[in-house]
This record gives sequence, structure tokens and C-alpha cells, in this order.
Amino acid sequence: MEDEIVDSEIRTDLALEEKERFEGTDVEVEGVSFEERQSPSGIIKITIVKILNETGAENMRKPVGNYITLENCRIDEYDESFYDEITGEISIRLKNIIKDLKKRGKVKGEKILVVGLGNREATPDALGPVAMNDIIVNKYIYAIAPGVMAQTGLETSDYIRGIVKEIKAGLIIAIDSLAARNTGRLNTTVQITDTGINPGSGVGNNRQAMNEETMGVPVIAIGVPTVVDAVTIVNDVLDNLIQILEQSTNMKGLSKVMEDFSEHEKRQLVKELMEDEAKDLYVTPKDIDENIQILARIISEGINEAVALSA
Repeated sequence: MEDEIVDSEIRTDLALEEKERFEGTDVEVEGVSFEERQSPSGIIKITIVKILNETGAENMRKPVGNYITLENCRIDEYDESFYDEITGEISIRLKNIIKDLKKRGKVKGEKILVVGLGNREATPDALGPVAMNDIIVNKYIYAIAPGVMAQTGLETSDYIRGIVKEIKAGLIIAIDSLAARNTGRLNTTVQITDTGINPGSGVGNNRQAMNEETMGVPVIAIGVPTVVDAVTIVNDVLDNLIQILEQSTNMKGLSKVMEDFSEHEKRQLVKELMEDEAKDLYVTPKDIDENIQILARIISEGINEAVALSA
């Protein structure tokens, strides 16, 4: 069973979804702690995944550090007051991370560089650049949207490293669009981590990592999943079909056969059945344009509050 879990292809940037790979199995996730709580209103679910050591990092396929996930941030269902609640939660989490980094002597300078990663011309990937529109800059806070390598010809991490050195920044806050495994988390989930980020990793377009090791200063990453791969969607449909077949007297035998497939085997079957052109497709919600604008403003305001509070 453990081998099946490790081999299963799950394209996701969310530590929470990596943790969910082990649910319903007998596999113990060593080196990882997990905590859940609710926001004061009871609407936002807050999950804190801590990868404690290299064993945990290997199990979770992510670096050692803290991963905070805010779920149920459904910006299409609530009013402006709920936006303020999300902003407040982002601000509190950022403030706590910055305070902890300073306490541990990780932040060497007063200046903070806020980076909007992604491609402004591709809406699902525009979260970071759009968020830069509302970052309040001053002599201590800088904001840039460096674009992507296809636009600039430069490796983004090299570009940012040069700016950090030039302005003598003590901390980077990076904003980026992410990929999710669960379609229900698209545009409704915010992940905050103190481990940095691998731009493009969720969609298989790995660029050089942006973290304390490569940048020379701590990197806090904030992201929202805006895309999910097509294979995942078809796989979810297959799971729903199995549940329907289980309720059918005539088709119960077929459902039993399909139930015996491991998660990895089901995903491989889906890939074999799909057209080659569809296997590498990524899907985003139809209202992504409006959602990006709202989410970018919420995140930028959360950063503005956190930076002011931590100054």
C-alpha cells in the first residue's frame, strides 16, 4: 500500500492535499504534525501542516517548514465583510511567520520585497502580478512583477536575487497561482508557507526554487490554486461513476472490479483512455477573471496589514 501511495501522481502545490494521500490507509505519516481549527466566524477552515524533519519532507514531497491553509474562502457567496475576514486571517498568519523568523534571527534587514510571480497575460496565472497593483510601497517595502522567462528571457529567481542584493532586502513575500488536486479548492483556498516556492511546479513547468537557500533571505509564499489538470477531473468523474454503480443491482459486479483498482491504477487507466492532446490540459473556472481581481486585492491587503503590524 505504501508503494502505491508514493507512486500515485497527484499534481498539487497544496501540502494539505499531499497529507490527504494517506487518509484511509494504514500508513503513518512520520515527521509531520497536523492541526485543524476554525476562524472566529466558523466559516473559514484553517489547517496547519508542519513538516518537522527530512523524513516528513520525503513523505510529503515538500520542504521542511510550516504550511497554513485557509479553506472555504468562497468569494462568490459572501459580501465585503467576509473579504475582510479572509484579509484578517492572512494578515495574522503572515504577521506570526514574520515575527517567528525575526525571533530566530533569520531576517537580517528591514526591507521587504513583495514579488508577484506569474504571467499577467494568462488570467489563471495572473494572481501575483495583479496583486502588485495594491501593495503599498515605501522606503522599506518594494513590489515587483518580474514576468515569466518566456517574456523576459531571464530566470525569475536570478532576477529577484539581484534585486534582493541591490536593495539589501531581509525578506521576500512571493505571491503565485497554484495547482490543486481537488476542484472544490479552486479559487477558494489560500496557502501560506515559510518554505518558499517552486514557480510552475504544479503544472510540471519547474523553474529554479525561490527559498532561503537560493535567495539568501527567507521567502514566505502565498498562493491560491487556480487550475486543476484534466486527468484529475476525469478521475473524479470515474470515482463518482463507481459510487453510482454500487447502488445498481445490475452493475454491482462492474463496480466491484473497479473498486479493486488502486488510485495510481485508476489514474493510469484514465490517461490511457484520454486523447493525447487532453492529457496535459489544465482547467480553470469560467469566472476566473473576476476571481483573480478579488483574490489579488484580498491578498495584497492582507500583506499590507501584516507588514504594517510587524514593522
